[in-house]
Amino acid sequence: MNGSEYVGKDVQDWLDDCCDMGSRKSDYTLYTDFYDGKVGARLRDRAREYLVRHGVEFSENFVEPVVDSAAERLEVVGFVTDGATVDEASGATVDAAAEVLDDWWQLNRMDGVAGTVHTRTLIQGDEFVIVDYDADVGRPRFYRQQPHQMSVEYSPDDPDVLDRAVKVWQSEEESNQNPAGRPITRLNVYWPDRIEKWFRLSTGTEGKGGWGKWLDDDDVWPTPWVDAAGEPLGVNVIHFRSKALGDTYGRSRVRATIPFQEQLNKYCADLNDLVDNHALPQDVVTGVAGDSTFKRVPGDVWQSPSTEAKFDRLEASPVSNLLEAIEGVLSRLARRSRVPMHLLTGGTPPSGEALKTSESGLVAVVKDMQIAFGNSWEDMMAVAVRLSDVFGTTSLGDLVISAEWANPETRSDTADLEIALKKRQLGVSDHTILNELGYDPVKEKELVVEETRAKADAQGAVFDRGGLPV
Repeated sequence: MNGSEYVGKDVQDWLDDCCDMGSRKSDYTLYTDFYDGKVGARLRDRAREYLVRHGVEFSENFVEPVVDSAAERLEVVGFVTDGATVDEASGATVDAAAEVLDDWWQLNRMDGVAGTVHTRTLIQGDEFVIVDYDADVGRPRFYRQQPHQMSVEYSPDDPDVLDRAVKVWQSEEESNQNPAGRPITRLNVYWPDRIEKWFRLSTGTEGKGGWGKWLDDDDVWPTPWVDAAGEPLGVNVIHFRSKALGDTYGRSRVRATIPFQEQLNKYCADLNDLVDNHALPQDVVTGVAGDSTFKRVPGDVWQSPSTEAKFDRLEASPVSNLLEAIEGVLSRLARRSRVPMHLLTGGTPPSGEALKTSESGLVAVVKDMQIAFGNSWEDMMAVAVRLSDVFGTTSLGDLVISAEWANPETRSDTADLEIALKKRQLGVSDHTILNELGYDPVKEKELVVEETRAKADAQGAVFDRGGLPV
């Protein structure tokens, strides 16, 4: 729907439908609770007395490392554009547009926000960022959104093109329509050419109808979202999706780990009960009067005048079977999530090629994530560029923007340098080698030029003073 009317649907009914998030809100809550370790094991009363004394659920939480092992390797290090040029004097590559994008990134403190976006996208499957232009600070602003407040609709002709987005939230904001600051439901619809703002008096998203237009101070409704020529600026909501595979919403990385986590909680609770009740040998007396008392006191010997008395000992129950069962679940979880065991259990990691082999599956997963998330970050910056061209003083024009990522592989400096030297002997370019080592080849070239020039200037100064250059 990108026209001015809601085809085939009454406006009130359509807005009611926009409030319906389906099962996504409960799903997001479930996945987040598992990640946070809030879904604990079912414990017996005695175990609960000492394992949940402070109200924190007992859980051997392996969902968190499954998510974090991937999220920690997702680091945006910058952007490059097709507007880069080569300085003829120094030979250094100059990408002025990318420098502006990097400034916007840093000023919005996106290095921290991006980590949250990546982690929560993996947990819930979805995350959203709204791009706006802040005239007071003279640059675009990026606002992370709560996914349970957002819904989107993609084009039926092109499933990767966003037709519109909706944000629904509760507010007590005072306005001409709500002078008393009563609880209201706010709803914004983000179209490519306008932003429609609605509200109704209610304490939640339930109910039917009652929607009215929400007017900001400028009393313009809807808010135009076009450039000076009247061309749409596009939907300014960026949707991050984890492994969507063509679907509207993404897939949680947590969901597939939940059955394993439930098993681990069960087995760990069983192990706790076993250790608590049967970890020590148990002395047993039978054939004596019911009021007879036998206590285990060092140095005492048990005896009874009864000829029917029998003394025996039950040996401690082994825990090896349960430990093996737990290890088996962890092994299956590692294979299913493609996270190596040393990252799940904290054991000693392998080294050299064995480390690369053990982490190859996780690295492949992260590289796929870099492509999907990189496209979203590039879309975000493309919207920011358009808004800056229209509302600001910094005009960058049409750009092809690419996100740059840190190397997701675990590095061994000594081994990497040895491999780099061998590759150089084989004729591999310095640009490729520097890139593989995690350095920015362009910046490194610029630094070499600057250092060479500084050294020449220093030597020239020594010569001018009558000394000999070093």
